[in-house]
Amino acid sequence: MTRHLVPVAVGSGVAAAHEGGALGTVVGTFRHGFYVRAEGRLYAVAGPSVAPGPIHLILESPPAGVPEGLTVWMDGGMLCSTEWRIGLTGAPVYAPLLPGPSALRLAGPYLGEMLDRLTVPPDLRSSWDQVRQAVAAGDLPRSRALLEGRGGGLTPTGDDLLSGVLLVHAWNGGDRQSLGRVAEEAATTDLSRSFLVWAARGQSIATVHDLVASAALEEAADFEEVVAQVSAIGGSSGIALLWGIGLAVASVTTAGAASPTA
Repeated sequence: MTRHLVPVAVGSGVAAAHEGGALGTVVGTFRHGFYVRAEGRLYAVAGPSVAPGPIHLILESPPAGVPEGLTVWMDGGMLCSTEWRIGLTGAPVYAPLLPGPSALRLAGPYLGEMLDRLTVPPDLRSSWDQVRQAVAAGDLPRSRALLEGRGGGLTPTGDDLLSGVLLVHAWNGGDRQSLGRVAEEAATTDLSRSFLVWAARGQSIATVHDLVASAALEEAADFEEVVAQVSAIGGSSGIALLWGIGLAVASVTTAGAASPTA
């Protein structure tokens, strides 16, 4: 019997992955859900314990025991498999508030102090000076070359840091086409590239947007709580993302900082 599942937050990247009638395939599972690949893009289907994001489909209760290789498709606004159906039409769409340059300037002091407490990810130590110089200069192609695919996992550490950098440049009014090209050309995993593509459009998981909002509003207690939440993501993914955001904010808010090259 086909189950009907209820969505609570739908990232824009979910439906976009199936544009043109593309079929999807379940390619992996994790504790709270599973990953679907469609046309080279990945998105996650998960329960409410996972933060909403641009490539996340959050359900009231995700199906258990989803097998790898299961085919997924769109049918009249429904995300379907042979085992379940999820109505996406009219479901809440994840649309985070995107900070602008003024918010980044206000958030800068908090984010700078945050960097003083972070450890350098082990995967990036050998090229750390070069990474910092490239980010400080706003040299996005150089940053990508130094970071793409560095480290293990579905989202390598270097890509997580690059995601933070792309987010900040998008929020600061950077050219979306140039930022998107940096993301698309990254030599990395499909999942990581999907995150990078949306970072180039200014979207990340909800806790990352909360991080900048709390820093801009100078809400110290909330800021420290969100830093802890982001830091806990993956083995080093959250720490790398924080580094990328903090370093890039310092770059774009410094008087006379060079314009990003892409």
